[in-house]
Amino acid sequence: MSTQTTLTDVAWVALGSNVGNRGAALARLRELLARDGVRIDAVSSEIVTRPVGVTAQGDFHNQVLRLRSPAPWRPDQWLSHGEAAAVAAGRKETYRWGPRRADVDILLLGARGEIRVESEQIAVPHPELANRPFLVRLLAELGLRWEAGRPAAE
Repeated sequence: MSTQTTLTDVAWVALGSNVGNRGAALARLRELLARDGVRIDAVSSEIVTRPVGVTAQGDFHNQVLRLRSPAPWRPDQWLSHGEAAAVAAGRKETYRWGPRRADVDILLLGARGEIRVESEQIAVPHPELANRPFLVRLLAELGLRWEAGRPAAE
C-alpha cells in the first residue's frame, strides 16, 4: 500500500524511554505530540518493561496513545510527526535496540488499526508488535484488541 494514498486521522503510537528521568520523558513526548492540531484521544497506563534485543541496559518506561489529527494524514506525515517529537524530547541516534531518552513508534493506523502500510520508510502494523505482548495489553487498555496480526473481532 502506498504511503502517498492512504490517509487517516488516527494513529496508535508507543512511547518509550530508558535514559534519564523516564517518566518526565514520556510526559514531554505527550506534550510534543499534542501539537500541529493533533490531540491525544486516549492514554494507556505507564509501565516499566525490560529491554528487548540488547538487554544490558536500563528498563524502559512505556505507554501507548491514540492520536487524532485535525485532517487525515498520510503515514509518512504521522512518522515525521512522531520523529520530530522524539528528537525535540532529546532522542539521539544510537544503535538498533539501544538506549533511548525518547522514542515514538507508530504501532497502528486507522480507527481500528485496519490500515496496512509497507514502504522503505514505514511498516504498519509495527513489525515488532507481535513480539511485544505488553504493547498489545496497552492497546487493549485503550479499547483496541489486537490478535494474530489484525484487529480482533468484537
